[in-house]
Amino acid sequence: MFDKAMYVLALIAPAMTIPQLLEVWEHHKSAGVSVATWGAYTFVTFLWLTYGILHKEKQLILVNCLLFLLDGSIVIGVLFFR
Repeated sequence: MFDKAMYVLALIAPAMTIPQLLEVWEHHKSAGVSVATWGAYTFVTFLWLTYGILHKEKQLILVNCLLFLLDGSIVIGVLFFR
């Protein structure tokens, strides 16, 4: 049961990133958004994604794939709208 609950968390965690993504891409507000911080999040997420793939951990692959796309999109948006 705990393993199945982790799939739900694998969707909730990336969903918490969506408000920041919308601020950057929909409202074009990048002031106060740190490229260094979100770049670091993207890099660490990539490492966790790689770990999940190497160890065939589906929950880790799911959450980190989604986070990598969202975090990376925030970095790109901040660079684009500055």
